[in-house]
Amino acid sequence: MQIQYMREFMAFHEYGNFSKTAQSLYITQPALSRHIAEMEKELGVRLLDRNKHSVSFTEAGLKVYKQFRKIIQTYDNLTQELSEYQNGVIGKLKLGMLYYTIHQDYGAIMPKFTEKYPNVEIKRFSFQPHEGYEALMEEKVDICVIPRTNYPGSEVLRYCDITQGGMDVMMSVKHPLASKKMLTLDDLKNEICIQLRDDPISNHSYNEALTSCGFTPKNVILTDNIDTVPFLLQKTNAIYIKAKGFSVSGFENEITMRDILEPNLKVTKSYAYRADNTNPLVPLFIEMANRK
Repeated sequence: MQIQYMREFMAFHEYGNFSKTAQSLYITQPALSRHIAEMEKELGVRLLDRNKHSVSFTEAGLKVYKQFRKIIQTYDNLTQELSEYQNGVIGKLKLGMLYYTIHQDYGAIMPKFTEKYPNVEIKRFSFQPHEGYEALMEEKVDICVIPRTNYPGSEVLRYCDITQGGMDVMMSVKHPLASKKMLTLDDLKNEICIQLRDDPISNHSYNEALTSCGFTPKNVILTDNIDTVPFLLQKTNAIYIKAKGFSVSGFENEITMRDILEPNLKVTKSYAYRADNTNPLVPLFIEMANRK
């Protein structure tokens, strides 16, 4: 069966009559009618109910229409992929990655992207969130994984969301709240909260999420980076409120985590890129990311 006949049948579904369909396809009505009749003969079913006043789809015709739509989509995707391979999509794509969630963020998409575009050179850079943000703003990378936030200056960025999840609390196993299996924001209202001095992007994202749920830390301790947090938790008995999905290894016996029971408390992690980025590989990557 010819793909073009399938396209004609799809067009007939859109226009609903032979005259408009034939006109849109730049073919004659008899030719269109003949092509549909040939498909009916090949499939062994009647696709259309015809009378003097109207034409309508049979039940079989509607089922065939749905399958044709899938077949044409698959066919078009294949021809596009072959064209891109034949034309040799080339270039360099610079990707920023959070060093503690590289596999989570890129593990699924990178094999697909490199298979589809084997001639593209991928440059990888490992960052903390604030470093990734700075690299984007300074145009040192094309795409970077960062928390989605309305940080001052971020208006030039566009986002393709990866995950949206809740938040949890990291604390010493000796902390009084460690005896609870799950915590509420009310449980945390009088606690000392640790924030990262060198990561304003994560701080801003976390504080946006907490503020939207009516929570503001009363007491804050600043520390240099995430690697110092476990030591400070044990020394001060403070807590660290963070996005779910990562932990600091090597402290399994000293540090524990508890979920926060608040359904509206969400943090979003995204592929971020500049709206004015002219690298043609960026939309190809984002398009693939949106398909997952």
